[in-house]
Amino acid sequence: MKIPKEWKDITIEQFQELHTIQNAEHEFFLDKEIAILSVLTQMDSKELEAIPKADLVRLSTVTNFINKPLSERLHNHFRIGRRLFKVRLKAEQISAEQFILLNRYTESNDNTIENLHYIMAVLTNEVGWFGLKKFDVDFEGKAKLFKDKLSIEHAFAPSVFFSRSTKVG
Repeated sequence: MKIPKEWKDITIEQFQELHTIQNAEHEFFLDKEIAILSVLTQMDSKELEAIPKADLVRLSTVTNFINKPLSERLHNHFRIGRRLFKVRLKAEQISAEQFILLNRYTESNDNTIENLHYIMAVLTNEVGWFGLKKFDVDFEGKAKLFKDKLSIEHAFAPSVFFSRSTKVG
């Protein structure tokens, strides 16, 4: 079982699940730890409950990185497999439609994390050889790819940056 040890090993989807767990009420601290470990290890909570407590505590110490803040360093490009994506870091580089979508997905602080994969789909273009922009035809597919595969380390800073800088009013 491979356990993530850094934020760069966490996908957007895992981050969203961790965020939900962190903000939920838990009767016991150990319930919360098991829920977190379930996300990180992809093990069922019943499997984790069967592990001796000492081993569970040892597993929990490996995941202490989730208590550290995420870096706000902006990455202007990233790869997923063989695909290269470029992040638009200037508000002038996005269309009116993209601006409207960004405002929809960042409508409140409550839904920004929930919509992080959509925010990144709006803020990025896939690029090919020599950095030439490819035409996006499957927005939902790109958002799903980001949710499943994109490291939160690459997604967090651009989404926070644009969430703060594109608010109207």
